[in-house]
Amino acid sequence: MSRAGKILKVDLTDGSVEKIPTARYTRDYIGGPAIGARLIYEHVSPGVRGKDPENMLTINTGPLTGTLLGNKCNIMAKSAKMTNSTLVTAGMGGQLPSEIKFAGYDNIAITGKADGPVYLFIENEEVAIRDAKHLWGLDTEEVQVRIKKELKDPDVQIACIGPGGENGFVGSCIIHDIQNSASQGGHGAVMGSKNLKAVAVRGTKGLKIADREAFLALWQEYWESLSTGRTRAYIKLVHEESLSTHADEYNLKGMAQWGYGPDASFNVPQMKKEELLGEFDRKYRVGSIGCAFCPAQCKANYDVPGLTSGGANCFVYLTMRTPVKNLDTRLWFKALDKLQKYGIDINEITGITGWLMLLYQEGIITAADTDGVAMEWGSEEAIMTVIDKIAKGEGFGRHFTDGIVPAAKTIADGNGFFLACQDRNFGIPLSLPERGVTLSGPGATKMVQLATEFIWFHPPYDRHGGYDLFAPVFGLTGQETLALTDKWLSEFAEKRTGNPDAWKPEVVEGKARYVAATENVISSSDLAGNCDGPTARTPHAGCIWDVEQIAASIAAATGDPCSTEKLLETVQRRRLLEFSYNLLCERMVGDLAEMSPALMRTNIEPVPDGPFKGQAWDLEGSIQAGEEYCTLRGVDPDTGVPTREALEKVGLKDLADKLEESGGSASDEVLKASQDNLVRAGV
Repeated sequence: MSRAGKILKVDLTDGSVEKIPTARYTRDYIGGPAIGARLIYEHVSPGVRGKDPENMLTINTGPLTGTLLGNKCNIMAKSAKMTNSTLVTAGMGGQLPSEIKFAGYDNIAITGKADGPVYLFIENEEVAIRDAKHLWGLDTEEVQVRIKKELKDPDVQIACIGPGGENGFVGSCIIHDIQNSASQGGHGAVMGSKNLKAVAVRGTKGLKIADREAFLALWQEYWESLSTGRTRAYIKLVHEESLSTHADEYNLKGMAQWGYGPDASFNVPQMKKEELLGEFDRKYRVGSIGCAFCPAQCKANYDVPGLTSGGANCFVYLTMRTPVKNLDTRLWFKALDKLQKYGIDINEITGITGWLMLLYQEGIITAADTDGVAMEWGSEEAIMTVIDKIAKGEGFGRHFTDGIVPAAKTIADGNGFFLACQDRNFGIPLSLPERGVTLSGPGATKMVQLATEFIWFHPPYDRHGGYDLFAPVFGLTGQETLALTDKWLSEFAEKRTGNPDAWKPEVVEGKARYVAATENVISSSDLAGNCDGPTARTPHAGCIWDVEQIAASIAAATGDPCSTEKLLETVQRRRLLEFSYNLLCERMVGDLAEMSPALMRTNIEPVPDGPFKGQAWDLEGSIQAGEEYCTLRGVDPDTGVPTREALEKVGLKDLADKLEESGGSASDEVLKASQDNLVRAGV
């Protein structure tokens, strides 16, 4: 009953609108991006590229979206950023996801390309494609204000792009309200390629809960874990400080890189009081904001006199700071605000800026290569120039429209290519100082090497940035709290793998099962439409909301049977559908990945300094764990291709047939290119 019941399909080319029943997909895919992936698989040829009109942009809510237990959607499309235009999904919170449900839709699927700038307006049953020529060129704050005034309704919820998406920059994102964004994978560029400036939604229908008594009991369990249970320290941290002090702890404890690239240090200079983000938070915070119905309200709202006002949360506290050797908190916030208005992912621009600064330091480029601006570490002029040039597609910024790797081939005659990084989630060759066994880094499985696949895993290294902050809540010392968080990790690991040590970086036994278990929680949250922040993906933060509770919540909200086993089967079906489709994309588009070895080399060499000096990845153990992970996910570890048995088990025989028909020659070439990169990285 908590489902809206309809999927809205809009073709911008011919202006057609179609509404189909969600029930066609819910039995096998439940909701969220699993339905989005199925829609794209059914309607978009794998050979379509990210910026082609035929690409489909899907906005996907889940059965819990719009309830007390749900507040997010996932936006999915074939990526404008990744080689071979594989599927990429990004979460978005705020009020928009619930508004879509209240308007009567579970999913929105947009294809085609309008003749000129338009925006899509949805008000319950009314669906209109409206002219947006007067909005084109406006930043993401201006366009939301203008549309609300135009519609004479301040409660309209809007997702939009800025100049970055209009100009096709693949690091652009979709922005909703303040600091809610679909930031990874270049969805803003997909919207821009369709001449779609915004999606504006107003819904007044509301939702119904099938079993209110059971649902409220689950809500009470959830609320108690957040307010008085072990999760309370995490909620206190994200609500009161929005992870600003967490970022400071990263710097203080040798978890953050100082600089960009393979030779970056983990020794961040001693920071003055005014250089601490926690101090910035205490000085300029005016309140907390967040997603509909969520008690955490994890985003900070700042007002900085003489500068600007806006929001921040999560990973943005770690970007445009140490990777570009900037400790000026006002400059960090100025850059963040400008990027939000341009509709650009701060991770992407941080990577590009750090790369240019490293090339300048090494004498590979001069100021003449960057329109007369010296790319000096921490320079405000350099940082703001990079942002403006790329967003507007002007000067040297034009080289970066399709990303840092294509740009690296043209800037300085390609001499900086070996340092460039164009990853699915980050434009920074991110290095983790606590090392051991990994499934996504050096020695990655063929599943990862093929189709630029990504393993959804939150490693527990960040507990080092949290235990001293959690300690006062529990009345313990920092070391006692670290022991407590390790105990929580061991409990989760034993429950899911049988080995309480499986979470530890150096341990191979049970590692694949541990990673799969945390991945299951993240994907289950995606399907349900609830935030995966305070879930068991991070047991070291005291978070306990797991797949069992998510399954029970879906059943109570919808009235449809949803056992834990059914939910996990759906997670597996989604995983295999997306990965198989990505393989078909790779084979039909046929571009060889031209990733430089920077990301791999960054992680191959031992940590150069800091508290974790000398730690290195266990390549043999990583390969062993990766092969086990492939087997768990129904993928042949020798070929990196899903097995027919696994696909047919979840009802995807048609995909098994298509994979066989498409052959493996292109996959062989991609694997060879990946192996060549490993050799170049010195593995």
